[in-house]
Amino acid sequence: MKSNSRNALLRTPPPGGPSHDTRARMIEAAIEVFGAVGYDGATTRQLAERAGVNQAAIPYHFGGKRELYLAAAQAIADYMRSRIEPLIDHLRTASVDPTAHIDAVVMRFFQFIAGDAEPEAWTVFFVRCERDADDAFRIIYYQSVARFQAALIAEVAAATGRSPDDEDLKVRVAIVLGAISNFRTLRNVMLSSLGWDTFDAERKQTLEIAVRRLALAELLDIRCDEPRNLHHPLGPASAAQPSSTA
Repeated sequence: MKSNSRNALLRTPPPGGPSHDTRARMIEAAIEVFGAVGYDGATTRQLAERAGVNQAAIPYHFGGKRELYLAAAQAIADYMRSRIEPLIDHLRTASVDPTAHIDAVVMRFFQFIAGDAEPEAWTVFFVRCERDADDAFRIIYYQSVARFQAALIAEVAAATGRSPDDEDLKVRVAIVLGAISNFRTLRNVMLSSLGWDTFDAERKQTLEIAVRRLALAELLDIRCDEPRNLHHPLGPASAAQPSSTA
């Protein structure tokens, strides 16, 4: 992603002018440095040099290295929440066709996750803090992905007549969202396993069909063997039925 586009994601219209811009630049640098070498491996000198500020700017603007680390996580969480909240709102909107409703939202989530509008450094940062299962991971996960996961569980439960506390349902949602997330966090693994060098438009359409088939089968027990049935939102005739094992 181009640098000026990347900066724009962090530098929202400022209430604080130059100070806001400096903080945004430091957060951007922190995401890159912490993602590359981890929290323990990052030094305040590295962080300051990458941001183009002196080391005293870190305690002045954030309080210290840890606070800067968590501010970086919060910046990613805020952005992800801004993208995910509209999907949650859509999920919670009443629909005469719950199956098509859930299908459409899951595919919008896939398009967001599998897209490339966000910097690669954000993914590297998240993967590292997810591995460490630290406070930065909890900030990003619980403020964004977990909210979507809970909303999806509730809607699938309502559509299938299951309880939102059904463990099998929670496992199925986790499997679907985990598979989708791999297109972001394990992008090179996915490409290599398919023998591809990139996800072009045609390949993304192929992936969308496969992901939609997986989601419908796991979440709503709908088996769609013909790809042509998956190109458009499903109609009322495909209303979800409760699982035979529920």
